[in-house]
Amino acid sequence: MRFRPVFLCIVLLLAVAWSGNAAAEKPLKIVAGSSLIEDIVRDLSGNRAEILTLVQGASCPGHENVKTSDFVFAAEADILLLHAFQRDMPQVRTMLEAVGNTHLQVLYVSVRGSWLIPDNQKEASRRVAEALIRVAPQEGRTFAARLQERIAQVDKLAARCEPLLAPLRGKAVLAASMQAEFLAWAGLDVLQTYGRAEDATAGELARLLRSVQGKQVCGVIDNRQSGAEAGLPLALELQVPHLVLSNFPDAGLGVPDYFSLLHANIQTLTRL
Repeated sequence: MRFRPVFLCIVLLLAVAWSGNAAAEKPLKIVAGSSLIEDIVRDLSGNRAEILTLVQGASCPGHENVKTSDFVFAAEADILLLHAFQRDMPQVRTMLEAVGNTHLQVLYVSVRGSWLIPDNQKEASRRVAEALIRVAPQEGRTFAARLQERIAQVDKLAARCEPLLAPLRGKAVLAASMQAEFLAWAGLDVLQTYGRAEDATAGELARLLRSVQGKQVCGVIDNRQSGAEAGLPLALELQVPHLVLSNFPDAGLGVPDYFSLLHANIQTLTRL
């Protein structure tokens, strides 16, 4: 009987150790504002985080609605990682007001410009890593190491794309405004840009056509998320290739991550 206190102490110590390990092994629950953020989080966490993505890759960020299942996940999430442009979106504000999760940390990944561009993608990866380390500092070394691996992979892919981009440099195109910066990075001459498909008017299309009279236009390039056929009438009138690029990864389109997305977009551009 006199050994019972010692025995009980051992049991308590084991229980505390087990509960501590269980807490340490509990995966982070992360709400990602888009598939661009989701891709980085999944890579840096080594697929060990539970992730809900608010805006799927094929959707327009401004038109995606929050679902009931999103509210349920967010009510137990550790972190909400958003693009800066999502700060005032009604669906985001509604979700935050409804879930009442005082534990949830809301952080914004503010990176200027298109995340398709390798330098911007690297900066976005750094910002996401900083956010993850802030929420889970005990995993800081893992996040930092995987960040360096990702940056090296981005640099390697950019170098591999150079020979594909070289023949495109200086070619003139009309483009959706959401792809203009990426196309300029790729070396194309963006003569004019246009907006979403629902905003197009006959007068605007006529103006664009007049603006390129006498110029050698090599193609019209649309952005999938803002209207895959917005520029099709222009391409038909000019009798040039009509191409569609994407700004977001989407497994359903065969581009599940940034790397496959960048490569697919550049392969598409080689059709000019």
